[in-house]
Amino acid sequence: MGTLKKGFLIGFFLIFILACQKTTPTTTTTPIVSENNVYVMDLTLDDTNDRLKVEGELSYKNEQYDLDDLYLLLYPNAMNLGGSAYNIQMEYLKINGVDAVYTIEGSDDTAYHVNLSESLPKGQRISITYCYDFAYWPDNRIANYGDYYLTMFFYPFVAMMETDGWHVEPFSFRGETYYNEIGDYFVTIDVPSSYLIASGGDMTAVTSNAGRKIYHYELRDARDFSFCASSSYHLYERNLQGTDFSIYSTRSLTNAEIEASFEYLENTMVTMEGAVGDYYYDHFTLEYGYFYGMESSGIVYCSEEIEEGTVVHELVHQWFYSMIGNDQANESFVDEALTTYAVSFYYYDLYGVNGYNGYLDVRSSLNPAYVTYYNANLGVNMLRHVDDYGNQYAYLIYYHGPAMFRYFVEEFLDGDVERMKTILAAYYQEYVKENASLDQLLDLLEAESGDSTVKEWFLLQLNEFQDFANRP
Repeated sequence: MGTLKKGFLIGFFLIFILACQKTTPTTTTTPIVSENNVYVMDLTLDDTNDRLKVEGELSYKNEQYDLDDLYLLLYPNAMNLGGSAYNIQMEYLKINGVDAVYTIEGSDDTAYHVNLSESLPKGQRISITYCYDFAYWPDNRIANYGDYYLTMFFYPFVAMMETDGWHVEPFSFRGETYYNEIGDYFVTIDVPSSYLIASGGDMTAVTSNAGRKIYHYELRDARDFSFCASSSYHLYERNLQGTDFSIYSTRSLTNAEIEASFEYLENTMVTMEGAVGDYYYDHFTLEYGYFYGMESSGIVYCSEEIEEGTVVHELVHQWFYSMIGNDQANESFVDEALTTYAVSFYYYDLYGVNGYNGYLDVRSSLNPAYVTYYNANLGVNMLRHVDDYGNQYAYLIYYHGPAMFRYFVEEFLDGDVERMKTILAAYYQEYVKENASLDQLLDLLEAESGDSTVKEWFLLQLNEFQDFANRP
């Protein structure tokens, strides 16, 4: 390393250290009253070095068990671009204002194991404050593409503790591993003035300072917070039936594309609110950019190529991921398979039973076009970790999963799609703002259908891939 470059880096880190001396972020001065975990974060995008500084406080409410330790999951470490031991450069991590004692663990260095100085009883809170920065990855969900920064799963959250211990999952590059409690988010994002921000939540203010803009966001009762920043965005906005919709696109859209996109959003929202339950936010953002399809609370990310089915699928995730959570890493069926099936309601409402069947014929593991995949998976167990599916993940979860739900409707509900909507509305009423397990979903399907063999049938199919010929 040359002297000039070394001197520059020393100066940079001195500036960074001074910038992180505050022990509480400045996002909000209003006392926050909440039963949820509360995330207050100040973010600064360094578009010269492709890094993000994250300073914040997590008011963590222990809803689990009396705890002597905890795991913070920090997924930016899952890809290390070199130059240091970890992608995250941690300036400080404190518990109730005192430097935390922690070790970095996990196969991908994303689990920060924190030993608590005193036990945290169930129902009590602690304050977790932190300041760090990290380098954006070249692809995936924390990615930089020129003047475009996709930023998901970038902040610390406490892993779930259950009867079998801590659920400490490595970051999945194939599926999702985000399993946590509902939270409230208060976030500022400091970016160059030429950038726009696509994000979940309500933008409450925008301030300017020395060629930069600071966007203020509030997002309550959310499963996560994410954003994308770009200087190339085109913004389209519309209020439809009381919900404010924003579309951020990395390319200019034609009038036909604009109208089609808003129709996809409005029709999906009408269908899902009518079939399942209220979308309880007053704003939704659709981002067309460089990621094919990914869901987040209040926002979804889709390819700028614009595919109707992808937009609908990602919006349906607002119900089955965001408003009703689950263990995505170990029970993908509850998340992705159910969402994929529920997209059929959209086509049913628009085109009737032919639209319903037409969509599900394509999304069927029994489709003759997929016979090779079918034969390769006969007898396999579908109750696996998301990364253990290998290259069969998409087929098993996005094709065989919805085919199972379709068969349930045909055989256990006599083909009554409206009754399936009623059942999922009961699921929403029972678990909105909570997490639901596979057992809880199957118990509800059995109870609501009135057939005592439902759970047994689903578990039989999930434990051994079959063609639905073995209903007990």
